[in-house]
Amino acid sequence: MSDQTLTTPPHNETPRSGWIAPVLDILTVLIPLAVIAFAGVILGGSASGGASLFGSLTINLAYLVAIVIGGWVLRRRGSGWTKIGLGRPDSWGKTILMALGTMAAGAVVVLGVQFIALNLPGAEVAPVDLTRFNPLAGNVPMLLYGVFAAWTTIAFGEEMFYRAFLITKLQEVFASSKFATALAVAGSTVLFGAAHFAEGPLGFFVNGSFGLVQALVYLRTGKNLWVTVIAHALLNTLRFILIFYGA
Repeated sequence: MSDQTLTTPPHNETPRSGWIAPVLDILTVLIPLAVIAFAGVILGGSASGGASLFGSLTINLAYLVAIVIGGWVLRRRGSGWTKIGLGRPDSWGKTILMALGTMAAGAVVVLGVQFIALNLPGAEVAPVDLTRFNPLAGNVPMLLYGVFAAWTTIAFGEEMFYRAFLITKLQEVFASSKFATALAVAGSTVLFGAAHFAEGPLGFFVNGSFGLVQALVYLRTGKNLWVTVIAHALLNTLRFILIFYGA
């Protein structure tokens, strides 16, 4: 993949002007995703294993629906998932190495944001609320399910929507501005943080900071989504293992 993808649309993508069409594209995917995911958060609000598992399955369904609808929207516009990030990379080895570096950078940023927020003089900031992951602690079947989800619906669903689809569409929305890419990254970051509202105010900033790292890497690598997908999956796997052992 080349850096040309940052500024030049695919040669066979249908050209169009204005912000209305990309906004409608975003809403077409975002509304069903938000409705189903919110239902999943409510269903998973209980600390009991059954309720949390059902809620998690519902959230995973939300991302599957987003991928399907997003693919349909992209095809209507003459594009597709491969054209905005899931095309075969020039080198899998380089992609994996970049993913490892991205995971490390994301972990440092997340831990840094938490440390600063929790140690602000005179501030009373509640820790990130991870109670919805309580069923993972010491539960091998739930851990295996979590790792499976980390490498499928979580990594692919969130990266395909919040990075590839959303950034690409927001670039179109703000195309008249020379700051279009910066505004697209900001919009993607805020929405990704807001999507984790169940983890509390600090969860918004922590996840938003991770989303910012992912967005910058996505663009810096010429929209190689494989890098962020692998990094996301690795970091979530590590997170689930730590929760499993009570860390």
